[in-house]
Amino acid sequence: MFNEFEKNNRGMRVNRRTVLRGTSGIVGTALVAPLVSAQSEGPVSFTHGVASGDPLQDRVILWTRVAPSDNTARNLQIEWQVSADKEFANVIASGGGSSGPASDFTFKTDASGLKADRTYYYRFTCEGVTSETGRTRTLAASGTDPLSLAVVSCSNYPQGFFHVYKEIAKRDVAMVLHLGDYLYEYPAGGYSNERMTGEFGRKVDPKGEVIALDDYRRRYALYRTDPDLQAVHAAHPFVCVWDDHEIANDTWRTGAQNHNEGEGPFEARKKAALQAYHEWLPIRENAEADHSKIYRSFELGDLASLIMLDTRLVGRSKPLTYGEDLPLRSLPFRFEEGKTPVFSPDESGDGVRQVPVPFKVNGADAEPITDWAEIQALDPKNLPKGITYLPDLKKFKDEILPAADRTMLGDAQQNWFDGALQSSTASGKPWQIIGQQVLSGKVGIPNIPDEDIDKDKGSFVTPAQIAQFRALSAMGLPLNLDAWDGYPAARDQLLASIKMNGTNAVMLAGDTHNAWAFDLADNEGDAVGVEFGTAGVSSPGMEEYLPVAPDKVRSAIMARSPELKFLDSQRRGWLELDITMEAITARFEFVSTVREKAYEVEAPTIKRVSTGAHKLD
Repeated sequence: MFNEFEKNNRGMRVNRRTVLRGTSGIVGTALVAPLVSAQSEGPVSFTHGVASGDPLQDRVILWTRVAPSDNTARNLQIEWQVSADKEFANVIASGGGSSGPASDFTFKTDASGLKADRTYYYRFTCEGVTSETGRTRTLAASGTDPLSLAVVSCSNYPQGFFHVYKEIAKRDVAMVLHLGDYLYEYPAGGYSNERMTGEFGRKVDPKGEVIALDDYRRRYALYRTDPDLQAVHAAHPFVCVWDDHEIANDTWRTGAQNHNEGEGPFEARKKAALQAYHEWLPIRENAEADHSKIYRSFELGDLASLIMLDTRLVGRSKPLTYGEDLPLRSLPFRFEEGKTPVFSPDESGDGVRQVPVPFKVNGADAEPITDWAEIQALDPKNLPKGITYLPDLKKFKDEILPAADRTMLGDAQQNWFDGALQSSTASGKPWQIIGQQVLSGKVGIPNIPDEDIDKDKGSFVTPAQIAQFRALSAMGLPLNLDAWDGYPAARDQLLASIKMNGTNAVMLAGDTHNAWAFDLADNEGDAVGVEFGTAGVSSPGMEEYLPVAPDKVRSAIMARSPELKFLDSQRRGWLELDITMEAITARFEFVSTVREKAYEVEAPTIKRVSTGAHKLD
């Protein structure tokens, strides 16, 4: 979930869940041949292609799914091979294992005994049937040869085609970083495009909301039938972290916005979601066999450390929302036994308490009502015209939002992160690339004039709500409380760690469906690093939520966001990073549409950060 324009709390949020409801392919060195349907004539079928992930210098995770063609619930014996050539004339490593109903017929192995910085080909066999061939690559053990990575996020099957995956499959990149929202948990009609589900048949399975283990497995199975997703998995190793929708919208450590008591215990839902995630994605199981712990790091030769964080589950406190957490403006009243409470301006003495009071509003003027009898006579749910309760924006900004006990990473992950930075710097690596889910750059709420609002364009945001956002904007409050902006004390700790322990930090983010570039600075104004946020694969961005021209949206947001140096709020795409000793070049790549089968790759936007600059060139 991205921003307050998409939510609906106390009249100030538009909730997507509510509003939007009413293969035998051979991988080449640069191109991926189209995958065809897996063999179905044999006793088993490789139903969802092949994949690799979490590459190291001497090993990589290999993944596939194979099931009995007659749908019997029996265990299968699977063999795998890794070769230096596509013809498998030079098999480097091989092995076997079993799979069955307990793992939803998915199979993973940690293929070891490989050499560093090499391209390999892999395949699986089961009961005489051979899978498609996949291509993967190990990490360099040393050296500073240039390296390219693709970065993706937010792939929603019923919202559009996965053209982005198709294009990345053709690119010469060392790996793909998936920063979360690999799938979405909503029911049919919960967050979809009617044309995509109708004309193009991209309907979700199961039809209901994804809650139980079988639900999550079926939703992954649906996504992995997509030929473009199969192609990109077969072409490149993935390094993945989850965001919220792999579990439920706006997830935190012990709950989620899109979870209620009628859906059972949240811990049970989370356990099911994480089990399915580890079954269906080529991610390495950690030594503790703890599915909730996915923060980890990868060493890219002598060039960079890739540090993957979990900003969603392991340490995050419950997010604030403007609808639920804004306090009301209060005044002091003195309470004495047997007497009517009276307004007490001096705020001192025994019996004085702060009480929310209504205000008489006339234009920009607001006069508090201090007569207790008049206050008691009002129905807060049915106030007369011109009388309202006002939010205490100053208290929210100064006391509630920056509370030090609101965490994003948690103590254990924060300590691990400090150590990962220190280790990278001590080894002499020039870059620390930090992959995580949500924006750390500061994004203010845009102040959009009435004349810029297209009143004839359908919108999920009403003029009244936009007026409410103007009040928040005037106070300098952030747009997205679900990102690091909603956890400023935790962000201060993050940036302090980077400043103290890092060399050249580049933050990566997904979540928003839009493309961003920031210069990151601490509270002293010192440059700490840069951040690149990737556009979504298919999930819609701000263009579908605000009835305002994209160029005016961009200008209005940038005017309230001094760190923000680039924003594209209307196109779907991905990010490619070209890494050298001297600089990291970020290419924001876009496709012309995800709602048509025919599309074009548009000219990229390019941003660059040089070693030692800590800000964009």
